[in-house]
Amino acid sequence: MQIPKLQYSNRSREYNICDEEIRDKIIYGYLFEGKSHRKLDEEYIKVNSDYSRGWQSMGVLHYMGIRKEFKGIFSEIDIIDVIKELRKLNDTNYNLLIESLERCFISICSEIIAKDIELESEEFHQVIDIISQNEGKKISYYTTRYERNIKNRTRAIEIHGTKCMACGFDFEKVYGELGRAYIEVHHVSPLSSIEDEVKINPKTDLIAVCSNCHRMIHRKKNHVLSLEELKNIIEKN
Repeated sequence: MQIPKLQYSNRSREYNICDEEIRDKIIYGYLFEGKSHRKLDEEYIKVNSDYSRGWQSMGVLHYMGIRKEFKGIFSEIDIIDVIKELRKLNDTNYNLLIESLERCFISICSEIIAKDIELESEEFHQVIDIISQNEGKKISYYTTRYERNIKNRTRAIEIHGTKCMACGFDFEKVYGELGRAYIEVHHVSPLSSIEDEVKINPKTDLIAVCSNCHRMIHRKKNHVLSLEELKNIIEKN
């Protein structure tokens, strides 16, 4: 992967005007979606491009050292792979860009995780009900524990990628840009089976699966399928 050199601008006005979230969206939109400066101004800064002519977003990008060579350069590459390549450069000049892309990656994962958590929310509430009946157990403690899993799930996606580990389904190959970086994450050990708080290993305790496989894993309430069991079922049919 050839990554152009950053060419910084000393003008910080546009960069400072935009908050961090807007700057991140501008950077992602330019690098991964190839959007024009005018388009970025309209979508993220909410200014009339006939008036701004794209100068606002261009100012943000130039301050970050991002010039025309970067436009759409990563359109066919997964964001996590880009982050890994930038880290390999071991160049502090890219630190701001890496930090921005890491925030974008977390944002993408958070959307995936929010949908994923809906699948296990019923089980989660069952756990809460059980805990509520036990003396000395605080619901807030387990709520915090559950929320902490978001970080583990983000790491799991980084490790396992976004292809289903059961059937091999790739959302991006089928849905294009709409499916980019989409996958669900499944807890190998159901929440209700873990009585005490344990340290989760994203590599071994979490797996990446597509929506259909995830639902099949949870299809029978009295028996949550393992990855191998589901793979065997798929192979036999």
